[in-house]
This record gives sequence, structure tokens and C-alpha cells, in this order.
Amino acid sequence: MHPIIERANSAVDQAELYWNRAHSIAVRYENCRLQQVMENDVSETSLRAIKDGKIGSAYAVFPDQEGLLDNAIAGAKYGDPVQFSFTGSADYPDLVSYDENAARLQSSDLIELCETIKTKLQRQLPDVALGIGANRVKTKLVVQTSNNANAEADSTSAGYYFGAPFHGAGIGVFKFESGIAPPVVNDRLLDEFVEWYNWGAQTSTPSTGRLPVILTPQAAFLMMMPLLAGVSGDAVWKQTSPLAPRIGEHILSEKLTIHDNPLLAGSTDARAFDDEGVPCAKRVIVENGVLKNFIFDQRIGAVMGRPSSANGFKRTMFGSGNETAINPWFCCPTIEPGDTSWRDLMKGIKEGLLITGGMGFHSGNYPQGQFAVQAVGFHIINGSVVGRLDQTMISGNIYTDCRKISAVSRETGPCGGFLPLGEAPYILIDSLQAAGK
Repeated sequence: MHPIIERANSAVDQAELYWNRAHSIAVRYENCRLQQVMENDVSETSLRAIKDGKIGSAYAVFPDQEGLLDNAIAGAKYGDPVQFSFTGSADYPDLVSYDENAARLQSSDLIELCETIKTKLQRQLPDVALGIGANRVKTKLVVQTSNNANAEADSTSAGYYFGAPFHGAGIGVFKFESGIAPPVVNDRLLDEFVEWYNWGAQTSTPSTGRLPVILTPQAAFLMMMPLLAGVSGDAVWKQTSPLAPRIGEHILSEKLTIHDNPLLAGSTDARAFDDEGVPCAKRVIVENGVLKNFIFDQRIGAVMGRPSSANGFKRTMFGSGNETAINPWFCCPTIEPGDTSWRDLMKGIKEGLLITGGMGFHSGNYPQGQFAVQAVGFHIINGSVVGRLDQTMISGNIYTDCRKISAVSRETGPCGGFLPLGEAPYILIDSLQAAGK
């Protein structure tokens, strides 16, 4: 146990130490030229203390930084009353999150990776201003409490990205891949990028009205962020969630089964414990369209008489980090795949949209399931893509529109967007409101 916890035992009722250290290397190419090589060592610490039933927090670079405990005690004097205790001693699930070969990667290895991507793509797109990057992160996370919790995890993350804007446009096509092991260039992903980039050589504006829409994995946040807002125990407690009274009811299509799976093999966001040191486990959120569970951190779980679901994370929609307050958040959201190729999903569409993203999502009423965004993606006519979307808006409510889903694909990809890196398939929604020509 760290000495600051031992000192805290005689000064406060309870204490919790969060200490995250990360060593990262990143390289970045712009217009096919190496622009930047970065190497960083970061340490960040937070200490939460409960004294006389109130909680206070303090932040520092290292746990032994002078004044950290005193500052937490001072914060508790004016802090909010709490009804929970910090995590106690626990057994944590086995999770492979560290790869020694990834930990040994150097900038020269990442540059070689980027050069390989550049060479392969330039053969097919010689005049495109490619952006390419690669990174490696080695992390050690410790969560300890005065109640004898001692959670420690070493992890690695390594990956690459590449993309390019369309000529004369502020948007483009971007692909990425990551994992805990050293990355290997995925030729299938390169070929898909070339195909999608060529799709965007011309623009196309769809008809105004209700059209079938395929959400790509990276666009799954359009559905999953409203769902997160709805199943958050914080929103249920505040009675702002539209799902508060609906456990056991159909809220989405029966074709959708959604888990939060912190133990997702190979995911760089997989965790054996949350940021409060609570042991993680796979948890069903929606099963065949039926709402099964909400998610809780310790604070919200206590006020609602429920245990934490190990979803206490220093994350919000707009960021994360040491000084971010812990709140209920997905760890690795996963949507179960189907048995249809995503390309077959397009074949039967007379007119529709293939959505890769949406601009302006944050300003919508997503806590109530609604979204309205400028559509990013492609226009489908008679089962084929005819161009990238231009002057197109889409809007909907997941609790009505996502009850009618024709199929989900067998292929999956990282969710991305505002979410941690879980997995999602392509999802064919029967219709969403589109505003075009």
C-alpha cells in the first residue's frame, strides 16, 4: 500500500488513491511527409478523502507530492455528503492487457509502419494528401484505498491511422486500427479506404423524406451515446432518463443485443477494474431489444440502493483525465453482430444512406434519445454508392427509429466517436428522416 494511504488512515475516515502513469511515442505524417515525432512521460494522481461524511479531492503529478493529503482534507470540509464507502479488498478477473513486444516499440518502428502504409496507398492514390500516424502507449494504473483495495494493471496500446480529405471539402475518409500487440498493416483496411475515397470523388444530395440508413461501426455513436445517456444511473436517479421505468421492456429492435464488455479481448479500453477499483465484468444492457440493466458508479449506486456495476470512470462526452469527476460510463460497448454481409445490406436499397459520422451531435437532445446532425457518408442508389453526401441532414429518435431494424452485419469494427473502443456491426435502420434536395 502506498505511504499516502497509510498516512490518510490516521487523518480521514477513508481515502482512495488513483495513480496513472503512461509513456507514449507517436509519429505523424502530413501530406505523406513525416512532420512530428513525440515522446511523453505522464504521471497523474488524484486522492479522494471522506471525512465526517463529506468528500474532497486533490490532484497532483505524483502521490508523494507535498500537500496532496492536506488539500483533499481541506476539500472535504466543504465537500458534498456521501453515502458510499470506497472499494474494499477484491479479486480481479484475469485480463491480458499487456504485450511486451508492443512495450518495446520505438519511434523507428512506428515510422517504418507509416512508410509501409504510405507506399501501399500511393500506388493507388498517388495525388492524395495522405495523413498517417502511429502510436504506442505503455500504461500502469493503480487504485488503492484505505479499505484494502489494491488494484494494479499494466497495459499497452499500439495502433495506426490514415486518411485524407476530399478535394475541396472539409471532410474525408479516415481509418484506424489498434490493439494491445504490435500493429500489422491490414491490407483489407487499406483497400476499403481506397474504395471509399473513390466513392467520394463526386457529391450527391439525397431526396428529402424518410430513407433507409446503414450506420457503419464508426457511426454507431449516433445510437449508442443516447443509449448511454438513458441507461446512466445518474440520469435515472435524477429522473431525466426516458428509460427510468422501462426495465424489462422492448426499447430497441429485437435484432439488437448490446453489452458493456470491459473484458473484451484485445481492446485497448478493456479493464479488469474501473477507476474506483471495482472489479469489472461483462454486463448485458439490451438483450434482443429488451432493456436489462442500468450502469452505476459507487456514488449513484449508493443513493439508489444498488451496487456499483464497475462503470465508474473519469470520462465524459467531451473528454477524460485525472481531474474529470467519476461518473457512470461505458467501458467497452459492444453490439452483437448478425449474419449478413454489410455489402448485402446495400443491395436491396433503392435510395438510402451509408453513414460514417455526423457533425453537430453534441448540440442535439441526445439524453432523450434524439439526434439531428449533418450527415457524413455516402448516397446509395439502386444498391450502389453514387457519391459522398452533400447538404444532407438526418434526424431521429433511437427509441422509435431503432425499433425497426432490418439487419445487422456479421462484420464489426471499433465504435469510435465519443465512445470507448468497443465493437459494432453495420446496422440497417428501416428509415430515418433525411433533409436533402
